[in-house]
Amino acid sequence: MYKLQKPAYGQTESTCVIRTTDGAFIPFDPANSDYQAVLDDIILEGAACFDGDIPADLQAAAATKLFNQQLSAYTTATA
Repeated sequence: MYKLQKPAYGQTESTCVIRTTDGAFIPFDPANSDYQAVLDDIILEGAACFDGDIPADLQAAAATKLFNQQLSAYTTATA
């Protein structure tokens, strides 16, 4: 399960999520494998994997990843 880290003092937006199972801070960085795992969990489990609402930017990133996976599978199937 994940939860959104509160914004740092003086900032208006959070820059990472916290994995509640081990307390790991996961930055919003597409090159980070843990960030990719967060997106995969959102795709597979939806809101059940998040404490509270899923932030819109994470939801959009997960939707984009799912679309790209589906497009790749479709392209491979029709080739």
